[in-house]
Amino acid sequence: MSSRYISYLAVLFMAVLLAGGTACSATPEGADNGGITIASVTAEHTTLYPLGNTSIECVAASMSAGKLNYQWVSSDGKIIGSGSKITWEAPKTYGDFHIMSTVDDGMGHSASKAVTVTVIVRDGSTCCK
Repeated sequence: MSSRYISYLAVLFMAVLLAGGTACSATPEGADNGGITIASVTAEHTTLYPLGNTSIECVAASMSAGKLNYQWVSSDGKIIGSGSKITWEAPKTYGDFHIMSTVDDGMGHSASKAVTVTVIVRDGSTCCK
């Protein structure tokens, strides 16, 4: 992946965060995205402990007959896998983390959407002494 493309994803990711975070579109209203529609980006678990993981799926469609390509970026943590469904591993820190999928059709059209996963403190009373 080129550094120019990574910079583009970072700008899109910041646009998602500034627009409110969870499951919002980073494609400006009325922009020509080639008919790409992201119906949802959902996490199997929206609350995790540090280093926990969850499946995240992006459901998208395009009016063009082109194959859809999926790129994933997160504010922290680790993305495992590729395609429309990935696994996200939480970092060691606590807080809200945003995982964004950008879908393109290979013809210059794209759309983006994100989901937020919260990493919470593990209850110490459930552990060993």
